[in-house]
Amino acid sequence: MVDVSTFLSISIAGIGLGALYALVAMGFSLIYKVTGVLNFAQGQLALLGAYGVVIFATPAVLGLNLPAVVAVLATIAGGLLLGIILERVVFRHFIGEPVLSVIIVTLALGGIITGLLRFLVGPNFMSYPAALKPGWSIDLPLGTSIGASFTLGVVLSLVVVVSLMLFFRYTVTGSILRAAAADEQAAMVLGVSIERTIIIAWALSIAITSIGGILLAMASGGAGFTIEAVGIIIFAAVVFGGLDSIPGAFLGALVVGLLQEYGSFYATDVIGPGAGEILPMVFLLVVILVKPRGLFGTERIERI
Repeated sequence: MVDVSTFLSISIAGIGLGALYALVAMGFSLIYKVTGVLNFAQGQLALLGAYGVVIFATPAVLGLNLPAVVAVLATIAGGLLLGIILERVVFRHFIGEPVLSVIIVTLALGGIITGLLRFLVGPNFMSYPAALKPGWSIDLPLGTSIGASFTLGVVLSLVVVVSLMLFFRYTVTGSILRAAAADEQAAMVLGVSIERTIIIAWALSIAITSIGGILLAMASGGAGFTIEAVGIIIFAAVVFGGLDSIPGAFLGALVVGLLQEYGSFYATDVIGPGAGEILPMVFLLVVILVKPRGLFGTERIERI
């Protein structure tokens, strides 16, 4: 007999965790939607966002001791700047190159980020400032509640997914990005700057991913290198929703978060430790077999 209160508590935790994953997943999907790049450094970019707060808010690395809110804003701004730098220095030179080449570049980027962070802050868990470890929660029915980081994750992920949908549908810049994504060559003929669209995509993607990384760290009280493992979980989420669908990435992340929490609570006794991480991967395999393009992915027709 399933206890309703327990099931509801686990479901709330799964939705909260999925909302944090959704921010990272939407960053992944945004890059693929605009540039066609499968960014396998997404987990490391989330890790960079998590450790960005440590770098700016504690004197451990740069000797800074900024207020927590300022450190968060500086980290997000740093994500925007990093996106611009990556486009200018790296990805601009791979426009029109084989997909495999770009994938290798993102894998190398992930390795560089991990190595650089280990060099700067060491391999140990770094606690967040007290201001970023809020203890409040919101009470829900049947004696359940949702914690601060999960609440912020749900609110921010909803804001981001709605904002991106409105941005792509109703703004001139969003229409340009959609045109470039649909047909890069035709967009260039019409005068669209592909370099500019890639800059916008990378800057927005890394900024959103940084927010996800910060909230994932807040959920555990600080930054640790386990956050980079979120990359493979995010891949499961975006494949389920459709690689180029931002709402699909949001929905897929919620499903993955729920599966992880259900697996950790209900399947550990049957499968063993790690069941929460296994179930999303099984889910990914089933989705790829049954619906390779995901629920909302664009079906591309190629004429020979």
